[in-house]
Amino acid sequence: MSKPLHVVTGAFGYSGRWIAHHLLKQDVHVRTLTNAVGRDDPFDGKVEVHGLDFSDMDRLVASLQGAEVLYNTYWVRYNKRQKSFAHDAAVENTRILFEAARLAGVKRIVHFSVANPTKAPNWTYFEGKVQVEKMLEASGHSYSILRPTVLFGGGRNVLINNIAWMLRRFPIFGVFGFGNYPIQPVHVEDVAEVAIAQGKVAENTVVDVTGPETFRYKEYIGLMSKSMGLRRMILPIPPIMGWMVGRMLGVVLQDDVITRAEIKGLRQGLMASDAPALGERRFSEWIAEHGASFGKRYQNDLKERKYRKP
Repeated sequence: MSKPLHVVTGAFGYSGRWIAHHLLKQDVHVRTLTNAVGRDDPFDGKVEVHGLDFSDMDRLVASLQGAEVLYNTYWVRYNKRQKSFAHDAAVENTRILFEAARLAGVKRIVHFSVANPTKAPNWTYFEGKVQVEKMLEASGHSYSILRPTVLFGGGRNVLINNIAWMLRRFPIFGVFGFGNYPIQPVHVEDVAEVAIAQGKVAENTVVDVTGPETFRYKEYIGLMSKSMGLRRMILPIPPIMGWMVGRMLGVVLQDDVITRAEIKGLRQGLMASDAPALGERRFSEWIAEHGASFGKRYQNDLKERKYRKP
């Protein structure tokens, strides 16, 4: 009897990687659709690799043929058309992917959205997420929409690493406003486990995926500093000043350190949820064990995101 086929977009990335790892443990045939350049193969050839070309519908349909579940982690953080990143393009690409899944007869789609997408007006990242959710809900597919908060664990911790890099280099760390807004980190493997469980159910669902601990943002930064053996002053700063410092650092580092929209979303408490926590792994325990290893070099997410035509 042949193994069931599940397809993961971006299995060489972050969340997709851990979905693929957990699927392999369940003796599933895993295929990934990816165009990431320079990423390692963490699966030793056990995952079938196909290109992700939104301009070639026939090829996209063929790459999804026979799949029982599609786990879609595709999106773009940046809204930079000159670098082939744009949120409106990501919406259209996702529409094409969903249509290809329909034509290929994929039985269920587990789609990654973001926590609180409807609470961030005038932020194209969230607006795009809302558009895609509505598109999937109206598509006729069997679906689950996952809304994770902020991820940690699993190796590729860009946010945590770069905060740690700043903590190592500066005696003062500024938090936007007073830093009392909530953040509820969830481990990437908890998210992967929820995704796979949702792939097995029949009903359409929208699920917040959060960890068991909620912190004030300044407490979150304080835990990181303590785990690194550092004593840092964590001070409130005006959000506009924080953005300007981020812009200046970004020029030096050739990266988008923080955007105004991200600051706004953080201060609005969008990185936490009132829903019951589904994750079990605790950020406080994880950072206490791993914190000392972070921040030794800056991880430039923008430079790493290089893609090729499949």
